[in-house]
Amino acid sequence: MKRFITLLFFVFLCVGLQAQPFTGDSLYYLRPIDTMEVYNDVASGQILFDHYIAPGQTLYGVTKFYGLSLDDIYHLNPKLRAKYEPGDKARIAIPRQAIRAVPAPDSLAWFVPVYYRMGKGETLFGLYKRTLQLPNDEQLRALNPELNPERMSANQVLAIGYMKLDGIPKELQGEIEDPYVRRNRGLRELWRVRTEGKKMISQNGKAAWTKKGDPNKWMVLHRTAPINSLIEIEDPRSRKTIYARVMARIPDQVTDPNVIVVVSPLLVKAFGVRDRHFYVRTRHF
Repeated sequence: MKRFITLLFFVFLCVGLQAQPFTGDSLYYLRPIDTMEVYNDVASGQILFDHYIAPGQTLYGVTKFYGLSLDDIYHLNPKLRAKYEPGDKARIAIPRQAIRAVPAPDSLAWFVPVYYRMGKGETLFGLYKRTLQLPNDEQLRALNPELNPERMSANQVLAIGYMKLDGIPKELQGEIEDPYVRRNRGLRELWRVRTEGKKMISQNGKAAWTKKGDPNKWMVLHRTAPINSLIEIEDPRSRKTIYARVMARIPDQVTDPNVIVVVSPLLVKAFGVRDRHFYVRTRHF
C-alpha cells in the first residue's frame, strides 16, 4: 500500500510538472513543439509573446535570446525586477520583421509557427494593415485558407507566419521603452537608492491633475508624504510607473477624500490621461 501511494504521488508530481506552461527548456529558449501565440498590446503598440520561464533558464538569457535588454524586460514586466522563478510569465516584444511569411524550405526544423490571437474589435484589415504592417491580406489568407473576414471574433487564433528558433537579433528590436518612462529614468534610479531597505507606505485611489506647474518637471501634490520626497505612481490602465517629487500638500479645494495625489501636466502626458480623475497605485516612504 505504501509503495502504491508513493507511485501515485510520483505520477501526480509528473503531471503537475508537465502542466506548467514552460517555454523551451534548460537548453533551448524556444523549441519546435512550443506554441508561439502573440497578441497586440494597445498600451505599448507592441506585438507581444508570453514566455514562461523554464527551469534552468535565466531572465538574462531570455532577454539575450529575444534581442532585448534587461531594462526592456523590466519595462514590460515591472514585477520581474524584484524576483522571478520557473513558471513566471515574461512579456516579450516580437518585432514584425522577425515574423516570416514562410520558413526556409531547406530548414523547416529551425522555425516555429507563429499564431495571433485577435483582440476585441479587431478586424482583418486592422490586423494586416496596422498591427502587422503588411501591404495586403494575401499572407494571412494563404496561411488560413478557411478564413472568413465577416466572421472574425475576439480570441480567434490565426496563423500569421514563422519565426526562427535561434532567437531575434538585437538590431531587429526597435525602441521598447516608452519615451516618458525613459525620460523619468533619473528619478527612478534615485528612488531605488533612497528606498533600499525602507518600509513603503502603499495607497490605492484617485489621482487628479492640474494645469499649473512646470510642464517639464515630474511634480505632485500629496496629503502626507514628506515635502521634496519621491513618490512612485503606477497607472494600471497604461501599465506605466512614473516617479515624481512631492512639492506641496493637496489644497483644501480638493474635497474628494478618494483623491490621494494631484499630478502635474507632465505626468498627465506620460499616462495619456483624458479623464479628470484616474485610478492609481502609489508608494512613498
